Amino acid sequence: MSARTTAWIVSSALLIACGEPPATRAPLPAPSTVDLAGVEGDVDGTIEGQPFHAIDARFRVVTYEGRERVDLLFADQAIELCGLPLARTQSRVWLRIPGLTSLVPGELSLLDESTEGTPLQVHYERPNGRQFTEEHRGVARVEITRATSEQIDGRVHACFADASQSCIAGSFRALPCRGRVDGRAIREPPGIADDALEPPQRAAHAASEP
Repeated sequence: MSARTTAWIVSSALLIACGEPPATRAPLPAPSTVDLAGVEGDVDGTIEGQPFHAIDARFRVVTYEGRERVDLLFADQAIELCGLPLARTQSRVWLRIPGLTSLVPGELSLLDESTEGTPLQVHYERPNGRQFTEEHRGVARVEITRATSEQIDGRVHACFADASQSCIAGSFRALPCRGRVDGRAIREPPGIADDALEPPQRAAHAASEP
């Protein structure tokens, strides 16, 4: 192959590559899609085109200096040993409120990713074979109706900027996310029963099931 032919092939490949349109990201859903009016019942919806129903709702408080936040987690399976970095198979939606270590009744929202100072971030992850499909862009509203150290009640409506137009909405009661690394049983020896790491309400509910 001559040098001229090689140069032509390389130039053509560069022109074709430069002419390809850049990959576009799905636009953010309109703020009107996350209205809380009429939101009731359990938290459910669709994630990546698949039905999602929140079986478990938790909240996690991070108090490390410079990383303070409150996370609200919704999962379609029971979250076992919530505070530990264990392999998981659930689909999860989580809302992150940075800069806070407690919540008070009121409304939080993320309606535009360019908004400065917004207190809410929205994410989801869904099992996809051996990996997870993740999305970190969306719009959401959360109304907190009650907040204590043992329980957070409220309503949520979140929609994501993915091709499937994923959305979830409903009322929730979130219990604390605890594990050996940050739970009340941190001094217990190995082999402790899992329910000792769970919030009292969750352990009592499990014991009452047939």
